[in-house]
Amino acid sequence: MSVRNNNGEIKQIIVITDGKSNIGVNPVEAAAKAFKTGIVVSSIAIIDKDNMGDEKDIEEVEGIAKAGGGLCEYTHLENLGATMQLMTQKTAQKTIEQIVSRQLKSIVGVDMNNLEPQSRFKIVDFIEKYGDSINLKCIIALDTSGSMKYKLNTAKNSLYDLLANLQCRKGQSSIAVISYPGNKNELCSTICSFTDNIDILKSKVEDIKSGGGTPTGPAIEMACELMLTERYELLDMGVKELPNEIERYYV
Repeated sequence: MSVRNNNGEIKQIIVITDGKSNIGVNPVEAAAKAFKTGIVVSSIAIIDKDNMGDEKDIEEVEGIAKAGGGLCEYTHLENLGATMQLMTQKTAQKTIEQIVSRQLKSIVGVDMNNLEPQSRFKIVDFIEKYGDSINLKCIIALDTSGSMKYKLNTAKNSLYDLLANLQCRKGQSSIAVISYPGNKNELCSTICSFTDNIDILKSKVEDIKSGGGTPTGPAIEMACELMLTERYELLDMGVKELPNEIERYYV
């Protein structure tokens, strides 16, 4: 299906993991490369209730989000679905804020942070309304290493809940799923290409198995390739539609 319209779209990758990568390219470097192409990369770390993970795990998860221009969240397994839903919303809003702030700078010489309160309120109101209408493409890069064995069923259900939530948006929304490690001894595999159909998503995802290492970097690279092979215009195509709206709300 097509998820393209004249208002542009948000492209984001969400990396879900419960540990540090140990195979393949550096995931922080992979996230930085993705961000340069207009794709936002965020990360979610699944943590045990009594264990936040070691310092290197935390540094990597946060480094992925920082390099990818996205957000980083820590969550317990039972809250994974809600965390994914909130992250997609926050990422869309953050990305639009960045675009609007750049446009404000070019139009009136100041960014959002330096607006007087009344004008800033109008801009924030615009962003909230626009954020629900812009198209959204989201790739979930799901850690399926051995340590995820008893977490996969919950992760799968969280994916279904995410797509159901996105269907409530005004803009067109679709998700794809990449597992790492992948099928047949591959570092990663595209389990489900972009879809807005929950039944299709379930049929593709239900047979995912756990086992092996954690090639997070290759998964981000594959997600980036999948996103770009769709050949839709990049995020900033939407910028062309924003100046008139900004001026209308600003004055």
